[in-house]
Amino acid sequence: MRIYKEIKFKGAKRETAKKSLIDTGAEISLIPINLAINVGAWRTHQNINIRGVHGLSRNLPIGKIGIFFPDLGNKGTHFLVAVSDVKNEPIIGMDVLKPIGISINTRTHELSVKNETWEAFKNLAAAGVLIFAGIKVVEELFEEE
Repeated sequence: MRIYKEIKFKGAKRETAKKSLIDTGAEISLIPINLAINVGAWRTHQNINIRGVHGLSRNLPIGKIGIFFPDLGNKGTHFLVAVSDVKNEPIIGMDVLKPIGISINTRTHELSVKNETWEAFKNLAAAGVLIFAGIKVVEELFEEE
């Protein structure tokens, strides 16, 4: 069963809420380029090679965008995500869920958050360090802000 939740996306221009697929099997979150343009996501001039479930591989740009969970008291922050030119819904993967400490009740399909994980992540973010796909990325990537 697929789990969809309303997620708030924030960029330099505006914020918007979109139904998004919550995918615990995805290592990286993916947003459509039209969403990135609409909210004004920040470009990083970095790319990542993404391999899909069918084994196809694509080199996609990485963008920075605010991702917030209205059902969880707007928990969230800015994340690095892959930006796709395919017109699909946003996919929220473990790169967003795990640092915030979000878990999914498999019976009710409801999301919950563990505060101690979230607090540790906020401290890392405040120090200017985010972990993304096993690579330490520092604020210099976001010079366009």
